[in-house]
Amino acid sequence: MYKYCLECDWQASTAGATTEAEVSEQAIEHFVETGHTIDSMRLPPPVILEN
Repeated sequence: MYKYCLECDWQASTAGATTEAEVSEQAIEHFVETGHTIDSMRLPPPVILEN
């Protein structure tokens, strides 16, 4: 999950060790503090190699 602000450079994603719930909470906090619009997109699933 990748969330980003449409009005400034704020962004958060689950690419690290952050959960989707934590990213959503950060997005809500950014919206409440700034009133900026947040958008999101799903990150592609990890590639799984099969033998």
